[in-house]
Amino acid sequence: MSLVETEWLQKNLYNVKIIDSSWHMPQAKRNGFEEYKIEHIPNTIFFDLDNNSKKDTALPHMLVEKDIWEKIISKMGIKKDDKIIIY
Repeated sequence: MSLVETEWLQKNLYNVKIIDSSWHMPQAKRNGFEEYKIEHIPNTIFFDLDNNSKKDTALPHMLVEKDIWEKIISKMGIKKDDKIIIY
């Protein structure tokens, strides 16, 4: 894992899969997906943290089982060899 410079990302926008996983605490009264629809980095895929987290636990945002995770990622168009940027 490493951080990338904005200049590098600009040059590589179409060579990577960019994932926007914006999420806000409920008391903030903000909606990450609505904000994504208004403005986001070009070529970005939105990742809904609430919808793609484990449901049968009292803990929020827990990772789902491997087979479910693979289906989620596949539906997002992400392949095994893709380079991924998450913000």
